[in-house]
Order: sequence, then C-alpha cells, then structure tokens
Amino acid sequence: MTPSEKCIVKALVAVAWADGTVKAPEQGLIDGLLWAFGASDADDTELREYATKKRTLDDDLEIDALSSADRVLLLAHAALVTHADGKQTKAEEKVLAKLVEKLGIAEGEAKQIVATARERAQKLAQRV
Repeated sequence: MTPSEKCIVKALVAVAWADGTVKAPEQGLIDGLLWAFGASDADDTELREYATKKRTLDDDLEIDALSSADRVLLLAHAALVTHADGKQTKAEEKVLAKLVEKLGIAEGEAKQIVATARERAQKLAQRV
C-alpha cells in the first residue's frame, strides 16, 4: 500500500467510528479497500489493529500528503461508509461535514460526491 492509501483507510476508520461503533457493513467496506489497495499481510494486520480503537477526525486525521484526487476518493468512500448499514446517522452526517471542511473540498463539489455515493449505497442495499 502507498502512504496515501494507508492515510485514506485510517481516515475511513475514523468515519466508521462516528456513531460510536464499527458495524459489519462498515468493516466490510474497509476490508474491501484493504483488498483493492493490495494491502500486504503486515499492512492488513496494522490497519485492522488500528481500527479496534475508537478514532476521530480531530485526533487521527493525517491528510497533508493527500493529493486533490486522493481527497476526492477519501470523501467518496467516507460517504459510502456512512451509508453502509442502510442509514446515515446524525453523528455520521456531522463527521462527513467535518471531513469535507478538513479536506478543503468546495461545497458544491462535495455535495455532488456525497450524493453520488448515497445513490450507489442505495443501489447496493437493494441488491443485498
């Protein structure tokens, strides 16, 4: 995995913890990204261990090295994570808004990214 990919996964762990727990659908999305990013056994073990402890965007977000494309990718996946269990809680909405702010993505662009992710999550929920 690249350093950017690790950063993205770690940020998604913080998003998954937004409502106080990491549920199976959220963990499934993170597992899928570990596979998609080609995580080595060591990376996989490290990031799974990282995910066992409650994480927050304020304490655990390291985005300085992320490119603009990485930031968009992170936001899109974060939006999917917040919809992974079929509903987005108020806490998840708040953490997503905070992530948009921290990433420095323009409001209009962020709304489109989040809306697209929501549509994809709803389609996936219908198939499962």
